Amino acid sequence: MSVMFQVLTQEETEDLRWELHSQLPGSAKIYYILCNHLDNLLTGFEVIVDQWPHWNCLILRPESPDLVPTYFRNYYMCHTRSTKDFKFFIQRPCVVDWKMPAIFTGVPYDVVGLIQEKSRKELGEVTSVEHRFMYAWTKPESPEPVQVPNDLQLTVLKREHAETVCDHWKHYRKNEGLVEYYRQVIENFESSAIVTKEGNLVAYISMQFNGSMSNLFVDPEYHSQNLGVILLTDLTRKLLAKNQTAYGFIKTKDASFIKTCESIGFSWVAQGSMSWVHYLPRNMLLKTAVPRKVSESEQDENCRAEKDLFLNALPLSCNQCSGIPAIGKSSCVHVSLS
Repeated sequence: MSVMFQVLTQEETEDLRWELHSQLPGSAKIYYILCNHLDNLLTGFEVIVDQWPHWNCLILRPESPDLVPTYFRNYYMCHTRSTKDFKFFIQRPCVVDWKMPAIFTGVPYDVVGLIQEKSRKELGEVTSVEHRFMYAWTKPESPEPVQVPNDLQLTVLKREHAETVCDHWKHYRKNEGLVEYYRQVIENFESSAIVTKEGNLVAYISMQFNGSMSNLFVDPEYHSQNLGVILLTDLTRKLLAKNQTAYGFIKTKDASFIKTCESIGFSWVAQGSMSWVHYLPRNMLLKTAVPRKVSESEQDENCRAEKDLFLNALPLSCNQCSGIPAIGKSSCVHVSLS
């Protein structure tokens, strides 16, 4: 045991999982990551806490960058019951290697400023920040299934669809392991898809390692057929049938899609809302041309700044991607079909 943190054993991690289970849906973003870690779907990570068993802060981090998949290298998957305690925890020696790049997920909004301040002290830089609202199905009953058009078939994503999915979302997240990421997601988690009689993929929704639904996408030629609602409803029903939390993350400024999800029946879960923070150390800033930090107001006007985001910050969707009619003005910077 370290005075700075404690690395949990397998048995302690199991105990932590069941404690987090009792705090669903607010704890979903870390609970399902922990489940996948224990099920050996997230290998090469270790679980550290500020103290045990009376913990307030926890982080899943790579034991070594070479032990985790490329798409999760340098990730710190965070959760806290106290923002005040987390601000101290993340600055403790050896908790974060500030000489290496880092992607922090699950960070409370109030901690972002501290990470930015800490990065300046380390002569590094926070290059981007993304905020997300968590929306979940919290009703006791499942949503009613929606009829699929006669000329289409409801199915699931298959491994061979990974490159197609990646091609749709490649402009949203630059990551050399993106195709393999989608292969793993498709093979290990639930999904829903719609194909033509010829087997052509025209719409789909997948999941992420944090248990969230994401990447809801409908080919623009099929936007008039309500496929987005069909898929979102179908995957929600699958997850609820397995007693899992059906939820997704929505960009905080996407007021239109927030209203859309609320109209379908999803509810905001305040405890699950969070931020993603990308940090680069000084040595990497000197070697690479890092664009200046873009303000939130500028982000709305600059699509390119919005596309370079984080892998598991991929959103549930938006009105443009899902083909679900917008309630109010909407825009999309998630995908590119060119």
